[in-house]
Amino acid sequence: MLKNIRSILLSPIFIGLLVLLSLIVRWHGLPLISLDMQKGLFDWYSFILKRGFVNAFKEDFALYTPAYLYLLWLATLVNGVVSQVTLIKSISMSFDILSAFFVYKIIRLKYPHSRVPWLAAALVFSLPTVILNSSYWGQCDSIYISFLLGCLYFLLTKRPVRAILFFSLAFAFKLQAVFLLPFLAVYTLRKKIPWWSYLLIPAVYILFALPTIYAGRPWLDVLSIYATQTDKFPKWSVTLPSMYLPLQGSVPLTKPLTLVTVALAAVIVLTWVYLAWKKHEEDGYNPIILAALASAALVPFVLPRMHERYFYLQDLTALIAAFFMPELWFLPILSQVISVMSYGPFLFNYAFGLQFFGQDIDTLLYLALPFEIILLSVTLWKQFRASKRVELFESQAENLS
Repeated sequence: MLKNIRSILLSPIFIGLLVLLSLIVRWHGLPLISLDMQKGLFDWYSFILKRGFVNAFKEDFALYTPAYLYLLWLATLVNGVVSQVTLIKSISMSFDILSAFFVYKIIRLKYPHSRVPWLAAALVFSLPTVILNSSYWGQCDSIYISFLLGCLYFLLTKRPVRAILFFSLAFAFKLQAVFLLPFLAVYTLRKKIPWWSYLLIPAVYILFALPTIYAGRPWLDVLSIYATQTDKFPKWSVTLPSMYLPLQGSVPLTKPLTLVTVALAAVIVLTWVYLAWKKHEEDGYNPIILAALASAALVPFVLPRMHERYFYLQDLTALIAAFFMPELWFLPILSQVISVMSYGPFLFNYAFGLQFFGQDIDTLLYLALPFEIILLSVTLWKQFRASKRVELFESQAENLS
């Protein structure tokens, strides 16, 4: 029975149908215009289209970094070929393909002579949150995520400088690339990544910034975009089931409280980095993938002001972990449930809101919160329990000798 199911899942027909189905679902989502597109992306696109590159990029007209805005500019060069909404969404959908490619490369490390990597790539391309993010929402998270997957792949294949280069590309597009930074810190402390390679991060960012600075925008404006972004959305949780969700709506998030919570998050994350660094790690891919998943799940969970899309990296690394460690098959399912529930209040304007002790609460987010706690707990347990088994085995071997 299991062999029959496996043969069906790995058949070219099933994999092809899965990709075809995901393309059909994407096609149906293309005409939809999200709030983010109405109040941001369309305005930025039109601004570039009307003023041209130099006259547009010398102004502070968008919330995003130049790296993404250059892609919008490229889209304006073929304006009119298809609708603007299709052009904008096509940017993100093209990076869905790149994400699937890197997942294929990662899974192929474990299954080099099988169709399993093709199935994994098709699953990533068909994940509900991947489709919703690019094809329905028009968001660009697939760009930095695809580069982070490239970073993970190159670290798994012991090419650390390339890994940091891809992390640098991710950071040039989105600040949320830092969700993987604690993971990189662990392997830097383990001397798997050279310290000097981190110079690539500012170098790549500045390289992307140069055309904008040349156009006339002050260099300080360009280099402080992320600092400006962090002042936006002063909420404990922007529809994400983080550990601060119970405080949403009941306690105002002031600047002093923001600093306290960021400091608390830093302590938690640095504690994890220290423990992950000091633990005995068995050889192979599994510990690296577990560390990447733990970083992707932990950082947005302990930081305030997190948006509903910020478990995207967790979604994909959970799927990768399930292919390497089949006993974790339920983690990508949990992660999808969590992310779709998080998307609901914003993307679909539907949260099953209830009154509780005089406060409006987003029921979907409170349902998602225990699922996220379970996912994070299982990941950390798996990560550190494995190292304990190795230490116990080595201790017994020493006693026998």
